[in-house]
Amino acid sequence: MEQNTPKFRLRLNLFDAIVILAVLAVGALLLWVRLKPAVPVQAEPGTQDTVRYTVRFQRWVPGTGSLVTPGDQIADNVKNYEIGRVVSAQVVPTQQQVVDQENRRWVWAEVEGMEDVLVTIEAPCSVSEESITVGGGYELRVGVMAYLRGNGYMGSGPIVAIEQGVQG
Repeated sequence: MEQNTPKFRLRLNLFDAIVILAVLAVGALLLWVRLKPAVPVQAEPGTQDTVRYTVRFQRWVPGTGSLVTPGDQIADNVKNYEIGRVVSAQVVPTQQQVVDQENRRWVWAEVEGMEDVLVTIEAPCSVSEESITVGGGYELRVGVMAYLRGNGYMGSGPIVAIEQGVQG
């Protein structure tokens, strides 16, 4: 004799489906709340200051460094933030590291046919514990590449110095 065992069948009615969907929605909401990124904290209004920072525009054709003049308005070339005015510009020879084969070490050597421009920019800023921000959202950090433009020129290079609390 064969034993007749009924097969398992899941039968859901409308009420069961609504309860299951509600539980899944609550679970998804809890997971989203747990994993969402933190809301950035706005800087306090009393933390306004002036900052002076230097950007090294790298590998320019000789003679084009004279395009950068004090008083030029500088903007970020990526997000279009106005990030200050040029205080000074100094043309220096471009240098790069090369191997000294005789002494087996790296040394700095000048690159022929190129020049760097050290551009000092001054801007009002907001200061928090984590960063110095100019232009409403451009964060300044030493060593970070800056892609900037002025009137008639564009340049890129690292931020090499930041001086906070400068009196104009």
